Amino acid sequence: MSDGRYTTTQTTVETREYYAYDDRPTVQLEMPKFDGGYVRSLGGILKIICIILCLLCFLCVLIGGPGHYGGAGWATFVATVGLSITTTLLALYIFHIVDASPQIPWILIEMIYCFIWTIFFFIAACVLGVAATRYSGTAGWGAASFFALGAMCTYGFDAYLKFLGWKRDEIASGGAHPESRTAAYNV
Repeated sequence: MSDGRYTTTQTTVETREYYAYDDRPTVQLEMPKFDGGYVRSLGGILKIICIILCLLCFLCVLIGGPGHYGGAGWATFVATVGLSITTTLLALYIFHIVDASPQIPWILIEMIYCFIWTIFFFIAACVLGVAATRYSGTAGWGAASFFALGAMCTYGFDAYLKFLGWKRDEIASGGAHPESRTAAYNV
């Protein structure tokens, strides 16, 4: 009964859907955010005082006397490295980068750093004090020795506070109130 006027065609459409299976862990990164609250905490205030004292010590060493004296080079090294590391640590705390990596023992690292810089500033202050009394025209080294003693006391106090926090098993935090790993200290 085919008439010739009509033709029949059959069309088959195949569709395939692919689903990507991803079993990798998802990591969500947050952009660093500025929070000035840390500057008003005791740790932030101590860091700012250390930065100011390092800068003043560095400037007094540069202005205070001849640069050929070896003690001036040591004091310059201590002040500039202390200035850069403390400024970096302040930025890490202000932008909450320490909060993003709690697996790093920040308090222990800072305690060791502050203790070492306490000793370094003690040596620099003694060397500059002796040089200021021994040589003429080095009054700036006397002032640098004073600022180095101030930085030594500030770094020493910060090392003591970090030691107490380390003994209490605290976690470093960029906020004003550090958290604790154990509930016993959250009284």
